[in-house]
Amino acid sequence: MWSSLVIPTFLFLSFSSVGLAPDPGSTIHENDNYPPFWDQIDGDIAEFPVQNNKIIVDPWKYMDRLRIFKILITESNKYFASFGKNDTGNVFWALALLYGRLFKSDRFSEPPNSSRCAYESGVSSCISINSGWGGISYYVVIMYFLAAIESEFLGNLPYEVELLSREEYRSNFCYSVEECRAAYPQAMDINNRFYKYLQSRKIVSTTSGIPQYDTDEDTAIFKMWAAHQAALDVAKPKFSDVRFIINNLEEAHDFKICSGCGTFLH
Repeated sequence: MWSSLVIPTFLFLSFSSVGLAPDPGSTIHENDNYPPFWDQIDGDIAEFPVQNNKIIVDPWKYMDRLRIFKILITESNKYFASFGKNDTGNVFWALALLYGRLFKSDRFSEPPNSSRCAYESGVSSCISINSGWGGISYYVVIMYFLAAIESEFLGNLPYEVELLSREEYRSNFCYSVEECRAAYPQAMDINNRFYKYLQSRKIVSTTSGIPQYDTDEDTAIFKMWAAHQAALDVAKPKFSDVRFIINNLEEAHDFKICSGCGTFLH
């Protein structure tokens, strides 16, 4: 179904050596320190359109998945304020960077490296349902997103979220909390535990007016990685022709979050 590809080992650099990314500017889509078009979104769920009292998200559009990443980072940043500035201390940051790199290197095109869904089409670009990279990325970001909704990590949303599905390969994807919960309860539970941990954190001090939470770095990374791995475990059997290289990541202690991995895909 999908052409062969390789998922690189990325989350491997030292969390403690995270560098400070520059402030994004108007040409951020040309800056490897941020995902393409990062400066064109606010990280607010209100950016998504509302139709028939539902928040409409199209997970097969690059910008909609990017918005999800920025929403998750924006909502969770307060728990990681002591770990880095400009989003770099957030455990989601490396995944957002990888997502942008996949897009920029045309891993989401159909077929790979064709003009359809290619980076050159810009901010309106799609993600091909025939892209193995797109399929794997779907489960990673969507499970994080749906678990954030289910655990009420995003608060009480004014409307129900509706993910627009594609009829092609419909059975290979779940498009709602209910569908993913019914099909993959264990993976959803693992994702929920990550958010429940963050929600249990307490303010212990204030620095320059910014609350500092008692987030334990290793615990947050461990739970985030468990959720990430659970999503991969769901996705891998669906993309049987996809080759994976995920080395030295069996133990959560063996990896660290990477903020500046601008070169992990070429």
